[in-house]
Amino acid sequence: MNDNLPRLVLKEFTVRLKAIFLAAILTTALPWATAQQPTPDEAAIRSVLAHEAEGWNKFDPHEVASVFTADAIWQNPFGVRLHGRAEIEKFLTDLLARPGYRAGTSTVPTKILDLRLTSPTTAAVWSDEKIEGLVNDISGNPMQPRHSYYLNVMVKQNGEWKISDAIIMDIVHLK
Repeated sequence: MNDNLPRLVLKEFTVRLKAIFLAAILTTALPWATAQQPTPDEAAIRSVLAHEAEGWNKFDPHEVASVFTADAIWQNPFGVRLHGRAEIEKFLTDLLARPGYRAGTSTVPTKILDLRLTSPTTAAVWSDEKIEGLVNDISGNPMQPRHSYYLNVMVKQNGEWKISDAIIMDIVHLK
């Protein structure tokens, strides 16, 4: 009888057990890893929203407005409702020039919470951001910190993603 037989059986058992363990990991990890890869459309949408955020950060109304469709609808939490890219840019030109608005800083930069492609040419994107340091330009008083949520409806026109509808909602912190 071969004295090495128990060692060979144990070695083969260990090799098979490692293979089964590796297969189990790959079976569960690969679908998750591939599901995390953004589609080209998702990447393009994220790029558009990053361009918009960059415009806000630079206080550039033209850059912000450039990501909207010509007939876009935009509404802020204060009830200002605008129709069309030109109207949005005009409003933002005034807003972004205000010292009270420029005093604010993003304490939690805009981040995408959910991005859903609802069809090959439409998407809904939820995001949020926190801002502190804003000042009311009329009274000169500091404003409460803002925690804003955004819902952007995106449309793909001529192969390019744009925002067609946008609403900004704020969490109201009661004292």
